[in-house]
Amino acid sequence: MSTAKERHYWSQLRSALTAGQWRSDFPAKAPNGSPLSWSELFRKFNKHCRGYTDVAEAASQTQGLALLLAARYTNDDEDGDPTDETENDNEARKRGILSLEYDCRLPEERIEEARVGYEILKSLKASNYDVSVIV
Repeated sequence: MSTAKERHYWSQLRSALTAGQWRSDFPAKAPNGSPLSWSELFRKFNKHCRGYTDVAEAASQTQGLALLLAARYTNDDEDGDPTDETENDNEARKRGILSLEYDCRLPEERIEEARVGYEILKSLKASNYDVSVIV
């Protein structure tokens, strides 16, 4: 990484993603300390970290999916009721797949939106990693 801003925005994006506070209005900070929204973080990352738009796209899709999946919870730290599992949930977990209809319990009208984001994530590839292996 060649510039201080490049290093800064890599660090901010990584911190925002690992914090998992998907509903935060301002998950990151600019070098001067002013708060940055998710969309502004992605924009600044793309501006200062040229050649890594796939990283920003993966982060954006991850944040979008996290918002969809967390919609039924009060806050980002809730896990849900583990006793509320069905046979389909268990079968999907055994196969190692994300089932938007069963695991996530999305409202019917949000399933296609989540499926599109998930497919974008699975299709992203970068020179040094394959996002489909991560998700």
